[in-house]
Amino acid sequence: MLLFNRTVQTDGDLPALMPLFQEITGITKANDVPMNVWVGGNGFVAGTVTFSVAYESVAARAAATSRLMAANGWWEINRKMREHMTSAEPDTILSYIRGGSLGTAIPVGTIVQSNQFQLAQGADWMSTLKWANEFAEMHTKLTGDDVNIAHTIYGVLGGVAMIMGYPNAEAIDASRAKISATADWMTKFVEGGKFATAGTVMQRHMTKVA
Repeated sequence: MLLFNRTVQTDGDLPALMPLFQEITGITKANDVPMNVWVGGNGFVAGTVTFSVAYESVAARAAATSRLMAANGWWEINRKMREHMTSAEPDTILSYIRGGSLGTAIPVGTIVQSNQFQLAQGADWMSTLKWANEFAEMHTKLTGDDVNIAHTIYGVLGGVAMIMGYPNAEAIDASRAKISATADWMTKFVEGGKFATAGTVMQRHMTKVA
């Protein structure tokens, strides 16, 4: 299972952007491309927007891209979108190691928390995955949150991400309260520091808007 992400910086004018997001997802849905649109929150630069699609394979992404390139209105809506863009990050594709799902069944308003880092030089990959899965299992046991684990296969390689979804901010607070009540969580979290390049560990929130 793969997750494609295209992250752009916009002027943050949501009243102007929301109709464009709806038009974009209308075209993608009509062409069987299950796209989600996310607006960056805590930890992101204001105005950040991410377009994500889950694919079964690179070939499936290539086929979907061909359909969109030939779709009515696709290039026109992209031109409109670029009027609000100030910059763009390189596209990334993550491969799921744990969890992952296809489709757009994620409700609008869902908040995704991502914990990401770059693998440290010389770090053992299998030991990193062992720690990540142990951490995910502990987090789920303590909070009930499902933890997805993925790593980059296109874009900057060596990236590891843990991805969790919440229905609202109150659910995030409830989860944080549970992990704050035990020292074991922080001990396991800090253990992972030996696998990460210093200064690359990031925790961020983004909210689905379309």
